[in-house]
Amino acid sequence: MIRKQSNEKHTVLIHEVHDMWPKTLVDVGGMGKNNPFVWVMQMGENYSYKKADYVASTLEFAEEHMSRHGLVKGKFKYIANGISKKDWEDVQSIPETYKEQLRSFKQANKFIVGYFGGFALSNALDRLIDTAGMMKNPNVQFVLVGDGNQKLRLQKRVEEEKIKNVLFLEPISKKSIPDLLKYFDCVYMGIEKEIEIYRYGVSFTKMYDSMMAGCPILMNMSEVETPVEQFHCGIRCDVHDKEGIYKGIEYLYSMTEKERVDLGENGKKAVLENFEYERLAEKYEKLFPQNTKNILLLNHYAGSLEMGMDFRPFYLAREWVKRGYRVEIIAADYSHLRRKNPDIMQDFQQEEIEGITYSWIKTIKYSGNGIKRAFTMLQYVGKLFFHAKEISRRIQPDVIITASTYPLDMIAANRIRKHTV
Repeated sequence: MIRKQSNEKHTVLIHEVHDMWPKTLVDVGGMGKNNPFVWVMQMGENYSYKKADYVASTLEFAEEHMSRHGLVKGKFKYIANGISKKDWEDVQSIPETYKEQLRSFKQANKFIVGYFGGFALSNALDRLIDTAGMMKNPNVQFVLVGDGNQKLRLQKRVEEEKIKNVLFLEPISKKSIPDLLKYFDCVYMGIEKEIEIYRYGVSFTKMYDSMMAGCPILMNMSEVETPVEQFHCGIRCDVHDKEGIYKGIEYLYSMTEKERVDLGENGKKAVLENFEYERLAEKYEKLFPQNTKNILLLNHYAGSLEMGMDFRPFYLAREWVKRGYRVEIIAADYSHLRRKNPDIMQDFQQEEIEGITYSWIKTIKYSGNGIKRAFTMLQYVGKLFFHAKEISRRIQPDVIITASTYPLDMIAANRIRKHTV
């Protein structure tokens, strides 16, 4: 086990960044820079960079932005998203009706262009539908799996425009993704438009899933280098090229089966060597102080395989538990990302999932990105802050990791550290 050699006795604070708030709110969400919510989040971001011992990010090229907001050189650590081999050893089948439809396409020698994930404007699915509508090759079939606020609109568009080569399917569980990807000949991933935040890097979870499945990736984005080019596991087409996706599909279709298999194998090899959660957990361990026993992970939206997203805290925690650490995740009892939320009676009610202690904080339910969601952030951070002394005495954390998307939980984490002896 690799440990950071240090004489420091204080609890190590690590701030994890995988969604660049508040910049994302402005560049993607359309909020004004002078919006009070954006202002509060900016204060939180600056505070987190100042107080954290390390800032770990899934965005490979984010350090320059962070340094402009107070991050000291040497604190930044790139720790990507990835896959868990265990998920690929214990696979759940997709629904039988899905299998029948997908098998019928394969029996008809269809080349399946797949998409799985959220149906949001930012994922550029209209551009994929555009491509389906102008596709002249009768052997190409598009299959889109998932859910989101744009799905009904896209389905209606396909119906009204009489696009015959697109199939929509309902979302599947995380454990069923390996089974789904067996039917895809390539996987589409895109962004709606080029904005500055994408220059910091991409770390789509579905990208690593596709690589692990040995499925070539068609990446529709420009500017920043991605693992698709780094490891030669697919092709990238420019966002500004209106026919780029069309050309990319035709190029992949024209390849020999061996050429496509080679692309897929490149991706699988890269994932196992660089992006498996066992290896990612080891990268974190290098930041831990000597004699670490207790790890506290603060993530508002943390989930599990059964509950649904956010999966990253679960995967990392499971690896640390295997290594003998005691890990506690404190999360909110309600998240719009989960398929299933825990049913709790009081704050800090606990349950154990695969050796990980989950401690739940009661928050109100919400939908969308309105005032209620903002209020749950204040509920979550406020209760952590108010109970900091109690949390510290109960857990005695050697490491505290904050990873709630929004950059406010470091305020509570720093208070918990002050009470840790």
